[in-house]
Amino acid sequence: MPMFDSELLKRFDYLSLVARRAGGRSLVAAPRERLPGGGTEVSGLRDYAPGDECRYVDWNWCARRDELLVKTFEGDADLNVYVLLDCSPSMAAGSPAKFHLARQIVALAAYAAVSNLDRVNVLAFSEGIVAEAQPLRHKARIPRLLRFLERLSPQGTRTDLARTAEGFLRRYQRHGPAIVVSDLYDRDGFKRGLDNLRLNGYEPRVVHIYETGETRPEMLGDVELVDVESGAGQPVTITERALLRYAELFEEFQQSVRDYCRRQTIPCMQIASDTPVDEVFMKVLTGTRQQR
Repeated sequence: MPMFDSELLKRFDYLSLVARRAGGRSLVAAPRERLPGGGTEVSGLRDYAPGDECRYVDWNWCARRDELLVKTFEGDADLNVYVLLDCSPSMAAGSPAKFHLARQIVALAAYAAVSNLDRVNVLAFSEGIVAEAQPLRHKARIPRLLRFLERLSPQGTRTDLARTAEGFLRRYQRHGPAIVVSDLYDRDGFKRGLDNLRLNGYEPRVVHIYETGETRPEMLGDVELVDVESGAGQPVTITERALLRYAELFEEFQQSVRDYCRRQTIPCMQIASDTPVDEVFMKVLTGTRQQR
């Protein structure tokens, strides 16, 4: 099953157009800031986003191409968008794997950001940052990002969001949205890393990916459970009662993610890895309501 087919960028263009007509707020959308004094010289165009002033719409372009674009000016503040992709071994679980969908979401988020003429930085992490793509500013560089994502594979020994956030803060000083695409299986908890980002002036957004089979595994009897990240094994006897209790704990974990994000006003999506990809793309492009 190919991750990126030849029609992917055409689908991104088409879905972006549908999303603009449907309204909503993209996962990568953020308020645009103007530098002191503003600017008067048009420097380019970007996709319209909810909240943009109608006087900045390029109506001539709209009439010719049926696309709603907004003029940007010399003096507009550049927006930096960061996308952090979980490459820990647990992301390999599922059919299709969580990692497969995660990379497609990262590609779409980057595409949406550069469509707004934003700078995009994509980082892969597990116990820390393990790889970085070259920064993007133009759609012409998207194929390079796709090749970067194709070469990635689950690696490392564990998920460590806190250490990842520390490494991130050392590398980057310009604030902006920081989209974390992960299953959030951090044995030390996911909150510390996200707190570190938001308390240092970044804007975390969470795409929490899970496998449908994780909600209630189909297994009974004597088995050995192996931690996919640490490799540690544990023989256990699984009963129907144990499965019910596991399902309760898994739902509590998902609820804890939703509750944390709600308290901290962090946009959050929870998406099963077998969700149809176009449905996922539209969720990313049109809204960041928490998924139940």
